[in-house]
Amino acid sequence: MTFARIRLAVAALAFAGWLTWLALAVWQKDAPDKVSRAQLTAADSLLVAEVTAGEDGLPQTKVKVVQRLAGTGPKVGEDITVANLPSAVVPGKGFTGAGQYLLPLTGGDLGLYRVAGLPRSPGYEETNPKLPSIYPWTAAVQAQLKSLKYEW
Repeated sequence: MTFARIRLAVAALAFAGWLTWLALAVWQKDAPDKVSRAQLTAADSLLVAEVTAGEDGLPQTKVKVVQRLAGTGPKVGEDITVANLPSAVVPGKGFTGAGQYLLPLTGGDLGLYRVAGLPRSPGYEETNPKLPSIYPWTAAVQAQLKSLKYEW
């Protein structure tokens, strides 16, 4: 009978640990933004751009390039059009307002860019997501990019 009690105690501890892990995952929703490495591999160019918000609170399609971190995209100081930017969100937060954002972009044909989606993989074919991800240009995002050997 004591062996059954030990198994019950171990199962109860495992269940409590699982619930604790789930609670921590929810609690860390306000943690620094995590940059999608897969999205970076799908991007042709990686830019820091000044994004403005329209009257509706959504990002405007016209942005000004502040820095080019990777790729052969537009030059610094250039104004570009990012077609799907009004539907872009910061993962888990929505659009957080005007400011400098890290934009992983694809395209560039005729001066029209798109925020990159995830690369094609088995079971996931959508390369143009409905809510593409952009990232505020914060110290946490910069540290993640430096750990991936991006220099600016």
